[in-house]
Amino acid sequence: MTPQDFLECYASGKRNFKGFSLAGIDLSKADIIGSNLQLANLENAIFTLAYLTRVNFRRANLARAQLAGANLNQANLTQANLSDANLHGASLQGADLRSAQLPLADLMDANLIEADLRNADMSGANLTGACLRGANFRQEDRKYIANLRGANLRQADLEGANLRGADLAYVDLSEANLANVSLQGADLHGANLQGAYLQSANLSDALMADANLEQADLTNVLANRVNLSQAHLDQALLHDIRLAEALLAETSMQDVVLTRANLNRADLSRANLTRADLTAATLVEAYLGRANLGQADLTNAVLARAEISSATFIDTVLTGTTMPDGSVHA
Repeated sequence: MTPQDFLECYASGKRNFKGFSLAGIDLSKADIIGSNLQLANLENAIFTLAYLTRVNFRRANLARAQLAGANLNQANLTQANLSDANLHGASLQGADLRSAQLPLADLMDANLIEADLRNADMSGANLTGACLRGANFRQEDRKYIANLRGANLRQADLEGANLRGADLAYVDLSEANLANVSLQGADLHGANLQGAYLQSANLSDALMADANLEQADLTNVLANRVNLSQAHLDQALLHDIRLAEALLAETSMQDVVLTRANLNRADLSRANLTRADLTAATLVEAYLGRANLGQADLTNAVLARAEISSATFIDTVLTGTTMPDGSVHA
């Protein structure tokens, strides 16, 4: 079917193109709102700047399709194959992408506000600058978690997104907006979150070993039991963070701000806290074996029952600090 034939059928009122073979068809700037292209073969099809609102692409083959700038708001793309597709600048607001295949897809600057991405495979996708506010990546059944392993989400806007349990290992989230995001139980090991904005996010039980969080803003974050072993948090802002029972072994935290932080029962063994600001922080029963607290500020901090016997305290400020034995340092 030629592009002209297709558009003439649409103009005559036909909307059902289920299972059609339309590989390579050029429908640039076409208006086919509400069409049914379920199970259609649209490999290498061109939909640049097309109007595809509420189109049914369920289980369609859109591998390597050109969808740059297309309007796919509220489109049904469940189980669609969009591998290597070009969706640069496309609008997918409220689109259903459950179980969609998007490996290596280009979603740079795409609008994915409130899109449903549960069980979607976005491994290696480019989401630089994409807006994913309120997007849902997580289904109650753990086997339906989103896969974003190795994706590029640099400067992406994910505010309020549900990424609970998602696979974000080695993802580039540098300078991304992750405010109020749920990352509970997510796999972020080796991820790059340098300069990311994570205020009020939930990182409890997340795996973030070897992650880069340098200069990131984690103010008021809930991160109990998070694994940040060997992570990099130099110059990060962690005001009012909750890190109870967190694993921070061998973590680099030079010049970090941990004012009023809750580090009760946290494992900080061999952590580098040189020049860290721990003013009014609580470290009850924390383990600081061989930790470096040189030049750190522990003014009014609470170290009750903490293990500090092998920690380094060279030039550390301990004014008003409650020591492990309960005494208050002068």
